[in-house]
Amino acid sequence: MMSHCYLVTTFILLVLAKYGVADKKHTFSFEIRRQKTPTEQYINHGHHFGRKFQEVIEGPGPRDNDSIALYRFLDDEFYGEIVIGHPGQKLNVAFDTTWSYSWVISSKCSSIKTIGCYFHNKYDHNKSSEYKKDGRPFAMDLGTYNLTGFYSYDNISIAHSNVTAQSFIEMVYVPYEFVFNKADGVMGLGLKTDENYDPFFYTLLKQKKIKNPIFSIYLNRDRQSNRGGNVMLGFVDLKHVHKTKVGKKIVYDNFTYLPVENYAYWQFQMDQVVVKVSKDNNVVVCEKGCKAIVDTSSNAIVGPQADIAQIHDAINANEFFLHRYTVNCDTVNKLPKIDFMLGGTNFTLSGEDYTVKMSYHSVTICLSAFIPANTIQEQDRWILGGAFLAEFYTVYDVQARTIGFVKTN
Repeated sequence: MMSHCYLVTTFILLVLAKYGVADKKHTFSFEIRRQKTPTEQYINHGHHFGRKFQEVIEGPGPRDNDSIALYRFLDDEFYGEIVIGHPGQKLNVAFDTTWSYSWVISSKCSSIKTIGCYFHNKYDHNKSSEYKKDGRPFAMDLGTYNLTGFYSYDNISIAHSNVTAQSFIEMVYVPYEFVFNKADGVMGLGLKTDENYDPFFYTLLKQKKIKNPIFSIYLNRDRQSNRGGNVMLGFVDLKHVHKTKVGKKIVYDNFTYLPVENYAYWQFQMDQVVVKVSKDNNVVVCEKGCKAIVDTSSNAIVGPQADIAQIHDAINANEFFLHRYTVNCDTVNKLPKIDFMLGGTNFTLSGEDYTVKMSYHSVTICLSAFIPANTIQEQDRWILGGAFLAEFYTVYDVQARTIGFVKTN
């Protein structure tokens, strides 16, 4: 989510780690495979093999799924490349589940008047023969900052797929903090909320570029790779699902599916969050259940201030700078495990999962991924970002309006 918390996190990591290295394995990958609803039913059948066999006999048919490569910036921002217009203009965007709208920084965003436009690729509709004017104004107040722009239409390509006349927003004003972002905009993966606006994934379905109404996200945390992951459109990739060997048989973990409660976001009910300090001492927050959403654009786990304060007390974290907290790096392996209960199933993070070790010359700090909410909207729900999603493969069904979680490899 392009929120103030996200921007503050990016700013801190830029200052502390411009010449440093991330000592934690943070890389992300996304894939989607064709399935029935729910997604598991496709996984449990040999459709993928059947398609390959059919291709051998009949030759390859038109694509009905795709995979978008993501990259990581400062262990906190995840982005991929798109091409807009003809001839194509390349831009980096965050593939963000918290946005339904897609937007990019416009060439009309003055770097002199708007500092946030510095160092970014900008879309110039005057250079595209496929551009179609809309012109309706767009303005959004996100609490700590505003975004201003206007609607336009153009062709957009990602990986091997393209759509024609996609509606998106050309931003002419973004806050100064965006100067620290690698992404030049957002490709919204949120649900359709406006009758007059089709999000990008819905356009892919409508134009029959993707057959199945699902996408899935896998985040790879291997620090040896510069890849931030993949967004998989139209399918789920079994290789990212945790498995065990029972005799000679491979058994894959089951997805936990939750209904989406708020169609503006991929919002679901979280049962509780438990910090397992010791055998006889558990710190429980979100005790009576709470709302939660997933955020594929940043690493942070954001929650109500009182809840995050209890977690930081339980892990002995100290306030550092701009609402960020640190822990003693020597204790990371000994930090308590934290259970996020979803649909009656525990999804557990270790200390290594919810901290990031950053080095700058001789200075090393370990940042907590937990950030207290600083807007009214965020106080009412949890936001589970990359620190959570890197441990759990997620699948999103826009037709059934469900979200599924499973432990990844």
